[in-house]
Parts: sequence; structure tokens; C-alpha cells
Amino acid sequence: MRFQAHTIARIALRQLGVAAQIGALAGPVALSAQTLWAGGAPAARQDRALDAPAAEVVPLVIPAGAIGYLCRIHVPYSQRWIPPVLFIAHDPETGRVIISDPIALSYNFGLPVLGKVASDSTRRISFTWDYPVGSGAQQTRRMLYRAGFDKRSGEVVVTAIPAGFDRVFQASGICEGAPLNELAAQP
Repeated sequence: MRFQAHTIARIALRQLGVAAQIGALAGPVALSAQTLWAGGAPAARQDRALDAPAAEVVPLVIPAGAIGYLCRIHVPYSQRWIPPVLFIAHDPETGRVIISDPIALSYNFGLPVLGKVASDSTRRISFTWDYPVGSGAQQTRRMLYRAGFDKRSGEVVVTAIPAGFDRVFQASGICEGAPLNELAAQP
């Protein structure tokens, strides 16, 4: 499944309560923004169909200080567990982090995942997140992710490690940060 950068961001913003059309999803898949922003997590394969079309969803208020980072990552083929596009929504006041990327959306039933701030300084901020990969009778493993973002230059390094293995996937790119309220207002 292929996603464009604006679609990745819109999916995460939708989870934050912004009423936005999401044209690239295969079917009406969503989790209550109130549940996700409040820290809830979906039960595996639970019914997540929307009660109303996207245009009729009542938007929640996005925290004023929340920041969105849209990252474009140069991913060599050998590092394909790193997403080429990554969207991180972060509310510095509460520490809440939501991650949206094509890989997470594929393995998490079309939903963004919750992340954490690993470290934050005046120069850098690092986010971590993980989710299970594998299907059916195959053994399920967790992929552990970390994104380190340089606030001054916009450079980002994303690392993915399959839990229990020595293999490390890594790629770098550029992120642009903006207040979520501004990103939500874009078409």
C-alpha cells in the first residue's frame, strides 16, 4: 500500500480530532481521537468503523502548543524497514506523541501508533515507538523505532531494530516542524 506525505499527516491529524478527508485509506478505519489522545489503545482487530463520513466528524481542539513534524527520509533498499515518509505529532505540554507512517499504518490496521519522547534538549528531540509485525501463524516480533531530530537543521536519523535480533536498519532525512493547528488548516 502506497501513501503520500499529506495522507500520512492527515491520518495522524484525524486521530487528533481534525475533520479531514482521508482518501487513501481502504475503507473507513479510525479510532476515536478522544481515546487516542487520552492515551487509550485499540484492542486487536476491534471494530473501528466511523459512525459518520469524514466531513461530518466534529473536530476536537488540538492543543495550542502541539507540533507536527513531517519527515522525508532517504531510504536505501537494504533499509526498507525505515519509512520514506514519517509524521510525528507531539504535544510538549503533555508529552503525548502520535506517529504515522506507511509501515505503522500497514501493521497497525490503518491507525497511527502512540510514541514517547525519549529525550528533549534545546538542540535535539528523540522519539521512540514500536509495534508488532508478523501475521497469522508466523512468529510475531516487535519493531523498535527511534527518530532523532535536530531542531536547528531539521535533520533526522531514524533507526529500526527488530526485537531480539542484532540487525539495525537506519536512514536519514529532513523534517519540517510546524504547529499542528497550521498543518490542520492546510488543504
